Amino acid sequence: MRMRIPATALVVSALALAGVAVSTTTADAKRRCGEPVTAQGVGTNGTAWTLKSMYDDDGPIPGALVVGEEFEIATQGAGQHWTVTFSDNGQVFFTNPDDVSTATGIREVHMNPAVHNTVEHMRAQATRHDTGETIDATVTLPPAPARCGTGSA
Repeated sequence: MRMRIPATALVVSALALAGVAVSTTTADAKRRCGEPVTAQGVGTNGTAWTLKSMYDDDGPIPGALVVGEEFEIATQGAGQHWTVTFSDNGQVFFTNPDDVSTATGIREVHMNPAVHNTVEHMRAQATRHDTGETIDATVTLPPAPARCGTGSA
């Protein structure tokens, strides 16, 4: 009987590892548009920020290629007022002139149509209203993989 417990534990462990392998493979399959590009830094008064950008094909038009930005400012306090702007290759596609932080900060996620065979220079800029602190975050994405998106915008 004592031999069955370790054998059962071994089988359960093997099944758990197999589940992890399947999960990882599934996650990799979802990255058909490539991995995200991330940058981190601090603003002019030391407020931490993170910018992540990546291609996707699950935007408002099914299968159309988009590039998205996820921008977070770790404000460390609620009630701060910021102006936040996103641009793609110099063209502004999102602006919030009064983005108010929660207790955990500010988080904005938006997408923009993208074109195949184009390098995407993504930028998020923010200015805090009361202190004038500025954040200028940028990432550069190589052209989207051909397997991503059925067409271009």
